[in-house]
Amino acid sequence: MDISTVVKTLNDAAANPDSTPEADKAQLLEACTNLVSAFQPFDRKLMDLLFAPLKSIALRLAIDMRLFHASAPALAKKENVTLEQLSNETKCEALLIKRVMRILISMNIFNEIDQDVFQPTPTVALYKYELPMAQAIIHWTMNMVQVIKLPDYFAEKGYQSPTDSMDCPFQYAMGTKLHNFDWVAANPKIQHAYNVMMTIRTRRSVDSKWFEVFPVERLMAEEPVPEVFLVDIGGGIGHQTIDFKEHHPEIGRMIVQDTASVIDGIKSLPSGIEAMVADFFKPQPICGAKVYFLAHVLHDWPDKQAKVILQQVRNAMGPDSVVLLSETVMAERDAPFIAAGMDFTMMAAYASLERTEKQFRELLNAAGLELVKVWSEQKSEKPDAPILGQSIIEARLKR
Repeated sequence: MDISTVVKTLNDAAANPDSTPEADKAQLLEACTNLVSAFQPFDRKLMDLLFAPLKSIALRLAIDMRLFHASAPALAKKENVTLEQLSNETKCEALLIKRVMRILISMNIFNEIDQDVFQPTPTVALYKYELPMAQAIIHWTMNMVQVIKLPDYFAEKGYQSPTDSMDCPFQYAMGTKLHNFDWVAANPKIQHAYNVMMTIRTRRSVDSKWFEVFPVERLMAEEPVPEVFLVDIGGGIGHQTIDFKEHHPEIGRMIVQDTASVIDGIKSLPSGIEAMVADFFKPQPICGAKVYFLAHVLHDWPDKQAKVILQQVRNAMGPDSVVLLSETVMAERDAPFIAAGMDFTMMAAYASLERTEKQFRELLNAAGLELVKVWSEQKSEKPDAPILGQSIIEARLKR
């Protein structure tokens, strides 16, 4: 096959994505990624690397400036929008809008039809201020402040992984003595973005559903039936438990626990789910539940605090209780970039980490618990497969 035929085939697939079978998309994506890696000149790779953070910053500015909201009517009518219209609608300076739009155009979020005339693409609809993807950008660009200061932090503090969540890159970068969570709680806009961000892991193909990875039906069938089936510790606004309830409406009483600033953000919960303000560093108020579920909680805390969290759970467990941890289990080698990036983020924000299976086993053992099994989903080759995958760590009282 000659090059012109290959190019035409790829361009046709890009122009008509719906006509390409799902099984072929993953193969095409991998092949194109390999091609870019092999053919892209080093200087272009370097420039892409250096300027990559500007894309998320431009997105954040566009969200804060309400550019996507102002473009939505044109998108709905399949019309173009002018720079003047955007400036009038948002009350933002036209020159600044144009500078932001240049980056958004390079990201194919807008097409440039003429000078100062733009065509919004369907992606625009995802980034309206009130929507989850916009809130995710607000959350992650706040985290970038800490990450960008890592070189200065380590140069001053010494090149060792931080272990104190009250004295880590977050405090260094933000100029505060508050813990990250306390600082966020004092900033309603950032707290809201964080709450929404935590729902995206299960709502937007980042993780699979935990109850599809772990055979929860086995626990549901066990006798005796506990008064409380599940306690969702640090469960945010209840998205994981709500999802579980929707798939298993027969489940009995369940409780979502988090800090007051998070629980106050819950508008309503389905029947059978209760919201409870609780501090997971203090004694667990619900004793003898069947399942104590912690989703992406321990990766926010270094070992010292993570051990205390687990000890409080252990002290409340009955003989038939189970601890389920929904976490990314870091590979000992060949870790994917997304997992490594999450590890960097946890280090900067909380002096914490993404743990390997060995590290989880040691942590659980120190808290008086025994790792029974790590349940992991099978790797999928679909283009829309979960980004991080999902592992459920099952633990019980140490025998």
